[in-house]
Amino acid sequence: MNIRFRVGHVIKRIRMEMAYSQEELCDGICSINSIARIESNKTSPSFEILLAIVDRLGVSIEKIIAEVSLEQNRLYIQQRIAMEHHVESNNFVAVKEDLKLIDESIYENLSVRDQQFIDIMRIEVLTSVEGEILRAKMLAEKSLYKSYKEKATYFTDEEIKLINIVLRFEQSPSNIERAEKALAWIENQNPYLQDNYLSLFLLNGLMITAYLAENWRWVLEVSSKGLQIAEQKENLKFIPNFLFLKGLSLYMMNIERDKGKLLMQEAFKVCEITKHMYIREGLIDTLTQYKIEL
Repeated sequence: MNIRFRVGHVIKRIRMEMAYSQEELCDGICSINSIARIESNKTSPSFEILLAIVDRLGVSIEKIIAEVSLEQNRLYIQQRIAMEHHVESNNFVAVKEDLKLIDESIYENLSVRDQQFIDIMRIEVLTSVEGEILRAKMLAEKSLYKSYKEKATYFTDEEIKLINIVLRFEQSPSNIERAEKALAWIENQNPYLQDNYLSLFLLNGLMITAYLAENWRWVLEVSSKGLQIAEQKENLKFIPNFLFLKGLSLYMMNIERDKGKLLMQEAFKVCEITKHMYIREGLIDTLTQYKIEL
């Protein structure tokens, strides 16, 4: 029977606390090469070897398991903080490196919500770094349905993010309806409990959906709503997109073309101030696509 998680670092720490050498610990149990591989987490001991080791160390297997869980939790928390920091700067290459430390034994012992967080990070790496769009789409749908039910009346933060990601991959009527349902749920919460970041997340997704469909009235409606919230909450991350697409919708509908151009120009200024240059590149591509000169 093989233990499902790595116990080596914990065994090594307890061995050193008790002043055992590797030779003393492994004598009559396994080879010194085996104990070295176990302690470096390169392999997991069989259940029988683990029992013999903990018996020699004079500790219970329950203590070892508890210590492993604590170590894994500390590692996960450290890596989650690092990934959140790297996402803020759109550095998904660094996120890919962070994910390497979250092996399957750690992942499988996480809560569903934490697994969904890791899934979201993996999706962004698949999309932004590896170009594996189909795999990313399949993972997003699989991860969402770990917790989401079609008749849901409540949404977790991770579900909302996954709903938006699924919409990003496929702008189907059912995906649009689900995103609008999640947005309505947020907006119906007590104002003090509303998560404006998640509202902006969904509004941005719906705005991009409207843009891809070239439904300019819908773009104007969603971008205006999103811009109002983003400016009130000083959420600079979303402001450039809302500004630009509000301006583009006015320009494309030939309602207030001069105002539309001014809004688009302002979006570029915000990108430069906030150093969101990757957003700026996307805005330039849109201008080129529609042959607009500012």
